[in-house]
Amino acid sequence: MGTDNEIDRRSLIVRTAGAIGAAGAVTGADISLASAQAGQPIPPGFDVQKPLIRFWSKPLSQIVEVDLRKDAPDLADAAVRERHRIYCYLLMRLIARFWNGNKNGPLGTYPLRAQQKDSTRAQQAVPRYRGDMAENTDGLRINWDRYLGHNIACLAVDGNGEIIDFEFNHNELLRSTAEHAESRMVRRLFSLTDIFDTWRMGQPIGKKPKAASLNEVTLYTSLESCAQCAGVMSLAGVKQIVYLQNDFTAYKIGNIMYNLANRLEVVDQEGKVTSLPGAAVPIAASEIGLDEFGRLNDAYLTFTRKMMAAGAADPPNVAEAFFVPERGAPDFEPSVTSFLCTDDARAIFISGGQKLDTSKLENAAWRPVSRTGEGGVLSNIQCLEQARKFYQYADVEGYRGSPHKL
Repeated sequence: MGTDNEIDRRSLIVRTAGAIGAAGAVTGADISLASAQAGQPIPPGFDVQKPLIRFWSKPLSQIVEVDLRKDAPDLADAAVRERHRIYCYLLMRLIARFWNGNKNGPLGTYPLRAQQKDSTRAQQAVPRYRGDMAENTDGLRINWDRYLGHNIACLAVDGNGEIIDFEFNHNELLRSTAEHAESRMVRRLFSLTDIFDTWRMGQPIGKKPKAASLNEVTLYTSLESCAQCAGVMSLAGVKQIVYLQNDFTAYKIGNIMYNLANRLEVVDQEGKVTSLPGAAVPIAASEIGLDEFGRLNDAYLTFTRKMMAAGAADPPNVAEAFFVPERGAPDFEPSVTSFLCTDDARAIFISGGQKLDTSKLENAAWRPVSRTGEGGVLSNIQCLEQARKFYQYADVEGYRGSPHKL
C-alpha cells in the first residue's frame, strides 16, 4: 500500500507500454491485435477455475467492479454504515495523533508542511519539523522526531465490534517496501493470541483465538490496498476492508483479486450452504457515507497537479516542491505517501478524527445478529464508547503502531 519506489510507477507503465508497442510493430502488431480481438482460449488447468471462466472474456471495467449489493448487502442498512464510520473516525484520530510527515527526515524544507514546523526551534537557521511526539511526556517516553515515515495506518475490529489493534506503514523506517500497514496488521493478529494487556483486544469469538477468527475481522485502512496487502488479507481470510482514500496507482487490484478469487462453500450444522469469498470485500468509504473520502481524493489530485506543474516549470518552482534538501535536488514526486505528509492531508484527518467526539448516533441501540451464536455483540453506542476509550488508552500507552506494551 502506497510504496515509494525510486522509479515512478506511472512513468514506468508509460515507458513499458511504449516498449511493448514498439516491439509489437516489429513482430506483427496487426496479427496480435486480431488474435486479441478473436479471444484466446483459457489455458489448460485454468479452464476449470470458475472466476476465470466468468471473467475471461469480460472487459477490465467489469473485472474491477464489485457488486456490493450482493457481496456486502448489509451496507444498505444506515445502522451498519454508521457503525463503520465510528471506526473510520477512530482511525483518522489515531493517524492525526501519531502524525509524522518526516518522510525525508526532520531537516530540510517541506514547503507544503509549514504548519508542522517545530516552533520550539524557530530561531534555528535550519528549520526542523515535528514528528511523532507526545504532547505530555513523563520522562520515560521517546519523542520520535527522527522517525522516517508517512501517515498510512490500519485498524482491526472483530465480528463483535471489539477493537483489536492498529498499525502503521513502516516502509521508510525499516527501509523496506513490504512493511505496509495491512500486512503488518495481519501478521500481528496471528501473534496476539496469548497477549493480555490493559487492552484485551476484544473477547475471542466463539472461544477461538484471534488468528482463527479472521473471517469475522474488518480492517479499516487509510489507503486502498496494494497487491501485496490484498494478497495477504486473502490468504489470512480477512472478511472485509474499508479504505478512506483511493490509491490510483494500485489499479483497483483489491477489486480484481476479490473477483478472481475462488469462493469457498461452507455448510453449517443445519445443512445451510454459505458461499464465502476468497478475498476481503473491498469497500470504499464513500459507500458508508464518509465525507472525508472525497476530500482526500480531491486534495491528492490537486497535490499531484501542483507537483507536476512545479517540477515542469523552467526553472523548477522550488517553493512548490514537496521537499527541498540542504543539498541535492528538490523532490517533486507526486506520490500519495508524500501527499499524506502535507498540511492539507493532516487537516482532513484532524477534522475527521474530531468527529469521534462530536458524532451523534441515529442508531445507538442497534447491534448485528451474532454469527457465532455466542452473544457479546456490541451495540453502536457501545462501539462508539469503546472507540473513545481505545483512543484514550493509545494516546497514553501507544507508540506509532500498537498500543500494547510488548
